[in-house]
Amino acid sequence: MNFRVKPIGERKPSFWKRLRKKLTSRRAQILFLVVLLGGVFWLGSAVLQSGMFGEKIERVFSFNPLLTDEHGHTNIVLLGVAGEAEEGGNLSDSIMVVSINPKVPSISMLSLPRDLFISSKIGDRKINEIYAAARYKHGDRKGLEIVEDAISRFTGIEIHYSAAVSFEIFSSGIDLLGGVDIFVPEDIVDPFYPDGNYGYQTFVVRKGLQHFDGATALKYARSRKTSSDYDRAQRQQALALAIRQKIESNGWAENVEKIREFYDLFSRTVNTDLSLKEIIALARIGMSMDFGNVVSSVLNDDPTQAGGFLYTPAQEFYGGQFVLLPESLADTQTFMELVLIRPEILLENAQISVLNGTNLPGKAGDMAARLRRLGFHVIDVSNYEGSPVARTFLRQLTPSVDRTATFFKNFLRADRIETVDPATIDADNLIDLEIILGAD
Repeated sequence: MNFRVKPIGERKPSFWKRLRKKLTSRRAQILFLVVLLGGVFWLGSAVLQSGMFGEKIERVFSFNPLLTDEHGHTNIVLLGVAGEAEEGGNLSDSIMVVSINPKVPSISMLSLPRDLFISSKIGDRKINEIYAAARYKHGDRKGLEIVEDAISRFTGIEIHYSAAVSFEIFSSGIDLLGGVDIFVPEDIVDPFYPDGNYGYQTFVVRKGLQHFDGATALKYARSRKTSSDYDRAQRQQALALAIRQKIESNGWAENVEKIREFYDLFSRTVNTDLSLKEIIALARIGMSMDFGNVVSSVLNDDPTQAGGFLYTPAQEFYGGQFVLLPESLADTQTFMELVLIRPEILLENAQISVLNGTNLPGKAGDMAARLRRLGFHVIDVSNYEGSPVARTFLRQLTPSVDRTATFFKNFLRADRIETVDPATIDADNLIDLEIILGAD
């Protein structure tokens, strides 16, 4: 069975005829390009980051049909799958949650590892198996609904839409662009890359600036046996940037024939519950989006990294499988909320000092490690020089980190926030916020 675009609601065929007539306009061409790429795992996010949108779409679509949560965000799950032609073709090789705030507007992205073990309506299992199992049992649309529900329950965030994208659109789309240029930070030698015939092939790429065709770019994005899911997610984000740069540099958005070719590819390889008008609304949001404020992160098992809240339990309890579980679901959900729903806090980029105001050794260090995993910049850990502190409090040295200070007051149940007169602060001070830990 081929992937097909399956929007919820009515789609009028006459719209496409009207839209094609408008393709002589550069702005309309870009609109059409974004319609084609809406919901696509890498290519969609890359084009949205181009910032090349005009006023015509604003006049035609002055409404916002997108569903939103209580914070005004639209949240979408993007699944990258190999496709029917490959072994395990409907397993989700990549999973990303995208949150869009139409009011700012802004976009946040969080990659979830495929070995994450979560609950779903079809049983507890690895996250990458949910779509394949649900789709096999219940069909395309219900499969997406079950994935949305499972990820919503795990993240604590309402999920409104999803899209499952065959990797054919990734490799063939890059070939339509004429390939992409990307800097590879370190050698990759992966002797276990699937060969498509139940065996393996060796994939090798060397450090330095490389030009990738579609097939090579796909291998670079998917290779995982000799590196971590975190590294792979970083490579995928770098490829998204390279695709965006190529689209901007070669005028591909003005090539009507290329756009039509891509639409044919899109219609074969994408299963989504986004309707046409909802995809166009996403394009409309991109008109005024400030892509300098994009927040992206990866949920991972490295405790020294932001998002490093996962651990590996004994495999004997999971049928011999390698799985990942959150050490603390509460902290994990706080991290995901910061990245996806409250990115403005992380974007303040506060430089934080954690001070131990008690006689308990290691308290400041433990808290600093916890905050770094939440994505904050802790640049100083030491002892408080004053009297022992009964209740945790904050000292705000920079007015520009109000959101961060308010977050920590609630998160740590701090007693108060003390503001410091800027005139009394040393000119060489690098600290924006001090957290003085008490005995509470």
